[in-house]
Amino acid sequence: MGLRIVVQDPDDAVSRELIEEYLADIAVRYPVSNTRTSGAPPMDVAELRAPSGAWLVAYDGDEPVGCAGMRRLDDHTAEVKRVFVRPAGRGRNLARALMAELEDLARVRGYRRMRLDTGDRQPEAVRLYLTGGYREVGDYNGNPYARHWLEKDLGPQPGDVRVVARKFDGRLHWHAVMRRLGEDRHGVWLGATRHTPWRRGTEPAVFIPATHVVLIPYEGEWVAAFNAAPHRTELYIDVSDRPVWHGTAEVVSVDLDLDVVRRRADGEVLLLDEDEFAEHTVAYGYPDEVVAGALRTAEELLAAVRDKREPFGDAAQAWLAKMD
Repeated sequence: MGLRIVVQDPDDAVSRELIEEYLADIAVRYPVSNTRTSGAPPMDVAELRAPSGAWLVAYDGDEPVGCAGMRRLDDHTAEVKRVFVRPAGRGRNLARALMAELEDLARVRGYRRMRLDTGDRQPEAVRLYLTGGYREVGDYNGNPYARHWLEKDLGPQPGDVRVVARKFDGRLHWHAVMRRLGEDRHGVWLGATRHTPWRRGTEPAVFIPATHVVLIPYEGEWVAAFNAAPHRTELYIDVSDRPVWHGTAEVVSVDLDLDVVRRRADGEVLLLDEDEFAEHTVAYGYPDEVVAGALRTAEELLAAVRDKREPFGDAAQAWLAKMD
């Protein structure tokens, strides 16, 4: 079944168990006294309920593996509370996925920023937040156990571009917000880090394990992603319709399920998902001209990538370097 993140009541049996484990973990890190909840200021679980709050539980299949909540600070600000992943689930970006889900939910609720505090004995939490776009601010709540107070603006930032791929029937497919790096003769280049959340439809966020740049070509029916080392796939091209810009802040394409890739280790160039393309040709009713165009584009891309014709040679390196 994979990872799923659901809204739950913070006082149900699963949530209470996760909160107990969270408090026990905090007590070990901050043994201020003999009380089990040392280092965790008390709070009312009602603050974590809708409409002003939210409580999320992450499941790996049927097993609860983590949680995160938010509560209202003011009309424009929500506060992150009790982010926790069980030890068996750590190292898999589950906390990042929970934070991405929480931030999206905060935007839907009308909040403009998120705040949180954390202590100096949680270095992994500080790293999570700083690499997720939070910045240090002053003490806003007087929590005696905190040493870091952080804030994130939830609104669009200058240079943000929402990259959207849809299926032929209009369904939302992969999407993310990337940073506009610039343009050259090939097209517009966008950048992201390994901490950038990507979503497939409404599924929980996933994270590409390397810095990557995406080229939106001026001409051509494709979108290309170039991954930095150590990602084993150096280049991944989605055959699509011609990408369409909506202003400067969003670009949309239709993914036609044919992909051209180049492996990093041996430079092998492959055409992937031909079976999926054939299946979706029937399922979505691709017109004959769409099928012919996609196959022609795939063949042209295979030849260009094998020959390392730009932009599939060294063109991406300068743009990847901008992400350092």
